[in-house]
Amino acid sequence: MKRIERLICAVLLVLLINSLPRLQAQHNLGHLTKLTESAEELLSVMPSPDGRWAVYFNGYESRPTTLTVVETKAPFKKIVREGVVKPYFINDYTIAIHRGNVLEIIDLRSGVSREIKGVDKIEFVSKARLLLVLYDAKQGNRLEIYDSRCKLIQKMESVIRWVNGKNRILVMTKEKDQHHLYQLNNNGKGRVGLWSSAYEIFNAVESESGLDGLIVSAKTSSGLVVYFVKEGNSTVELTDISLRGFTYVKVNPSSDSGAVFLTLQKAIPKKQRVVDIWYGNEQNLGKYTRGQNLTNHILWYPKQNRIYKFGEDFTGFTAIGTNNLFLKMKIDRNQVDVNDDQFKPNSKEIYLWNSLTNKDSMLPLDDGHMNIDPQGRSLLIRASDGWVRFDTEKLSAVKLDWAKEAIPYYGAGEKVIWIAKNEVWEQDLWSLKKRSLVSLHADELEVFRPQKMYTGIGVNRLSQYLEQSTDFVVIAKNTKELTSSYVHVKNKKADVIIPETTDRIQYFSRVAKVEKMFWIEDNYNKAFTFRKKERSSKPITVYSSNETDSQSVNIIKKMLFYNGANGEELEGSLYLPANFDHSKKYPVVLSIYEQQQRFMNKFLLPTFKNGRGINARLLLESGYLVMFPDITYGDQGPGVSALMCINNALDELQKLLYVDMEKVGLMGQSFGGYETNFIAGHSNRFSAFISGNSISDIIHTSYAFNYNFDSPDYWRYEEGQFRMKGSFVNNKQKYINNNPLYEISKITAPMLLWAGTADQNVDPEETRSLFNVLRKYQKPVIALWYKDEGHSLGRATSQKDLSLRVLDWFDYHLFGRKDVLWINKQMKGAF
Repeated sequence: MKRIERLICAVLLVLLINSLPRLQAQHNLGHLTKLTESAEELLSVMPSPDGRWAVYFNGYESRPTTLTVVETKAPFKKIVREGVVKPYFINDYTIAIHRGNVLEIIDLRSGVSREIKGVDKIEFVSKARLLLVLYDAKQGNRLEIYDSRCKLIQKMESVIRWVNGKNRILVMTKEKDQHHLYQLNNNGKGRVGLWSSAYEIFNAVESESGLDGLIVSAKTSSGLVVYFVKEGNSTVELTDISLRGFTYVKVNPSSDSGAVFLTLQKAIPKKQRVVDIWYGNEQNLGKYTRGQNLTNHILWYPKQNRIYKFGEDFTGFTAIGTNNLFLKMKIDRNQVDVNDDQFKPNSKEIYLWNSLTNKDSMLPLDDGHMNIDPQGRSLLIRASDGWVRFDTEKLSAVKLDWAKEAIPYYGAGEKVIWIAKNEVWEQDLWSLKKRSLVSLHADELEVFRPQKMYTGIGVNRLSQYLEQSTDFVVIAKNTKELTSSYVHVKNKKADVIIPETTDRIQYFSRVAKVEKMFWIEDNYNKAFTFRKKERSSKPITVYSSNETDSQSVNIIKKMLFYNGANGEELEGSLYLPANFDHSKKYPVVLSIYEQQQRFMNKFLLPTFKNGRGINARLLLESGYLVMFPDITYGDQGPGVSALMCINNALDELQKLLYVDMEKVGLMGQSFGGYETNFIAGHSNRFSAFISGNSISDIIHTSYAFNYNFDSPDYWRYEEGQFRMKGSFVNNKQKYINNNPLYEISKITAPMLLWAGTADQNVDPEETRSLFNVLRKYQKPVIALWYKDEGHSLGRATSQKDLSLRVLDWFDYHLFGRKDVLWINKQMKGAF
């Protein structure tokens, strides 16, 4: 009896859904153009030194980007300029703006400005409080130097360029046939000559060592010549004959007080030959496709003019501290390809080498994560079961009482700040005593903008530290609710700057000396808003963008919940248009790419500048519902997992009376395009598909050459994004089961394909293969080929063309519009 009742209810539900009026609409190009032309995006925020003024940029659809200088208190006076290259606050109330060949200096108190024409480049050196202004060739390449009151204090003629170093400003000039190098002194009022030569100066930088001095490289007909230059000392030339002919020199920080650490490179272009020979025992196939860089890493001792060459069995040489210590990583010669270990557990041997004793010490094996003391006294190494402190003097390791999920930041003195789940701790590095600083309502904490120094031994093996370990900002995140808050931590106290919010927070900046904070916030139906907070006062709005867009606030986001590939709960964001009517039935477009919910708090900016073709706002304005469902992956493989997740999402979607399940479109690009391709051959629940720059044959591409990474692609399939957990050789059936090309002939809806002809990440032939199969079996298909475009479309003309064709495609197949000539040519007589 209950079965009969359920059947009757289901029939009644279907009848009710079918009785709702279907929406008959299509995109209105005039309306969309007007909407996009009036839209604006706030791109950055830069406060003045005292926080009274701030600069932000406004980006537009086709108009030039504007710069706005605004007073951050009522009545919020504004100065607007177009075509600005770079702005600088010279002091609390003066701003220098470079646009075109004009320098404008504005006194913000009075509004008085003065213009200087013929300016080629400007830079404000904040440490020295100097404004450098370089004029163009018509004015003799004159360099004028101003102090922070904008008073001219020095002029130099025939300037080529300058280098703003850590501790000095170097200026290069050319007078007649001689090149000269000067250093500014006396607070910018004077200069001292350091070096002169008939050779052109390639570069001049500080030596980054205990020797002080400079490394100057000069261009000669046989390559670069390198000199050590120090005021009051004779110049030393690097004379080792084996180092001639190099075309690039980089100065690295050195921990050996008597040596300069140099990287020298020589580009060897790929030769044009009748035949290229590729050898199977070559780890780096990039040398066959792009040529190669011949690289030498050396320590140069200028006083003795001798060198030490780092061996070819190691890579990633990085100095730490000032006690002759260098990190280096052993090259695994048994590895077939340079990318083979990208997603595998770390097995790299890392050594600490002492340049004084020439001894190596192997470090405890890490999992790819290491934090390096900026002073070089210790290393914090993340092993498989937690963190280890390594003493670089005693060469000994101590296991620490921290889970591997904890994140350390070196602080002042002997302190380390630890982020452990929702807590902030301080620990003495040597006694290991620790104390709790704050505990926050969050499941994830992130320190805002710590100082970072990267190494050559891995992106997650770096020096990460806080300049003020008793005064910093953390971002508290609740990943389930997708909320965040900004909290000021000072002396064991936590003051909330931005309360917990679902808004996206961008361009957060803090003027610490006056405790003023600035940021831009937005959400899917909330346009970019520039906000300011001062000490314990409430935030105020400095500027609200897109005020003519009165409908965006009425856009609704509905969350749908369904099971993922492993039975876990997933979410999908379903957007409803501003003029949504529950009594009508709407077509819906699904856009897929792995898990996307963390991006769903971005303002739905209407624009035709869409590198992937999808713009939710344009679709909403054209009468569609738009859904971004999450996808997870199980042992079945990526394609089967995606199909399972999307079917579960559709099951939830069809429960909504206002969704027209006979008019559902699916689109994706790149990996999302692969998922779209697979689903298209295994589902009859869609009325139209769009797939861009996507893979169609994972068996072929897993062994094909990827010109973006200069290696075969199998590492991305076996352990990377495709999550196949093994090679085709060992998992043939799994690859077959997840290969779109094998089932795409069963597609039941039209498909639009697009690709950039210069895509080096996914071979455009993948798109052509899919097109060929659909064409052979007489399935409705159109392919768009964007000339010289890459993996995502970069040119505005291409982006707009694709955006409009996406709307055309869905209008034709979901709304029944039949006056689209470029589609009619394919669809005439189809089905």
